[in-house]
Amino acid sequence: MNRAGRLVVASPETADGRLCVDIFRNAEGAYEWDEWRREPEDPSGWQATGRASAGTFETAQAARQAADRSVEWLAHR
Repeated sequence: MNRAGRLVVASPETADGRLCVDIFRNAEGAYEWDEWRREPEDPSGWQATGRASAGTFETAQAARQAADRSVEWLAHR
């Protein structure tokens, strides 16, 4: 996953801190989202889950709304 040029504008996470979704602006200025996980016993940090936006969005709000529709736990936060 290429993370160069991205600016994370929001990163809501679960209450237990094991999952988060990054809402970010990419190098071209469009917005996207992707989901991350971490395990407390694993010191390597956040790992991509593979769940991510299929396209780009004009606003961070539009990216968040798309993430809410795709990531069950996020919609119930």
